[in-house]
Amino acid sequence: MKKIIIALLMVLSGWNFVLSQSGKIVYVSNDNNSGYYQVFVMNEDGSEKTQLTDMSGDCYFPKWSPDGSKIVFNTEDGRIFYIADANTDQPADPYYVFNGEHPSFASDGETIFFNSDYEGGLTIYAMDPGEPEPFMISYLNYSNQQRISADGSKMVFSAFFKNNKDIMLIDLDDTTDNNLYQISTSENADLMPDISSDNYKILWASFNNNLQGTIYMYDNGTEKALSKGIESANKPRFSPDDGTIAFLSITNTTVKFYTMDTDGNNKKSYDIKGGSVANYEWIDNERIIYDAENGSSYQVGILNITTGKSELLTKSGSSMHPDFLN
Repeated sequence: MKKIIIALLMVLSGWNFVLSQSGKIVYVSNDNNSGYYQVFVMNEDGSEKTQLTDMSGDCYFPKWSPDGSKIVFNTEDGRIFYIADANTDQPADPYYVFNGEHPSFASDGETIFFNSDYEGGLTIYAMDPGEPEPFMISYLNYSNQQRISADGSKMVFSAFFKNNKDIMLIDLDDTTDNNLYQISTSENADLMPDISSDNYKILWASFNNNLQGTIYMYDNGTEKALSKGIESANKPRFSPDDGTIAFLSITNTTVKFYTMDTDGNNKKSYDIKGGSVANYEWIDNERIIYDAENGSSYQVGILNITTGKSELLTKSGSSMHPDFLN
C-alpha cells in the first residue's frame, strides 16, 4: 500500500510539473465579429483562444505583467490601456492609462514603460495606472525600442545622441543625473537593442547609409560585429541562458530567421511556417514564438530551433504581436 501511495504521489507531482510548464500567450487578432484587431489569449498549444477586448478600433502590442495578472496594450490611435485582472474568468473592461505606444510592465508589475511625444519629442516614459502624469525616463530625443533587463535594473534603447542614433543604457536603480551611458560609438544608425540576463552584454543592429544591417555585441567595453556574411541583419535577441543569439535577415524580397553563437559562429537559418517573421521572442532556450506575414495576413507560430520544426497556432483571420507568459 505504501508503494502505491508513493507511486501515486509521483504521478501527481509529475502532473503538477506539466501544468506548471504550460504557458499562456497574449496576442491580437481580427478573427472576431468586429473585424478589428482585439486582444486574445490562448494556451501554448493554441487551444482555448479567448477574446478579452471589444474596442472600436485596432489593438496592438499586448504585453503580460511578470505575474500574468495584467495585460497592457496600445490602440491604433495611440492610447494605452491595461487589463487589471487578465488571469480571471471574466476580466474587467480595459482601463485607459495615457497616450502612447509600445507599452510594457516594469519588474514590479505595476509601473508601465511606454513611448510618447507628450512633452514634444518622442521619448520613453514611466507611469503607474491612476497617476495624473507620466515620468520622463530619457531626456534624449527620439528614444524608443527600449528593452528592460531580466532583473528590471537596466534599460537599453535607441536614441539620438550627439546627432547620431546610438544605443544607450539607463541604470534604473540610479536616481542621480549620471545614470545614462552611451554604448554604441559608430556613425551608423544603431537600432533594436537587447541586453543579456547578466546585464554584461548588449546586442543591436547597426545600419549603414545603404540600410544594410550588421549585428553588433558590446562585451566588456568592446564592440564586435557578429553577422558578417548575412545580408541586412536586424532584431537580435539573446536566448534566456545567453548562449544563443536569434536575428532576422531582411531583404527586399525575403525575411529569413537565423540563430548563431555569441561569438558569431554556427549561423543557422530556418524554414518558418506562415511566411516571413515580423516579430518574435524567446520562450525558452529551444523555442521561439513569432508572427509571420503572408501577404496582408499574419499568423502566430512556435519554432523549435533544436528540431528545426515550426507550427502555426493560429490559422484563420490575421493574428500577430504574441507575448509569452511562462
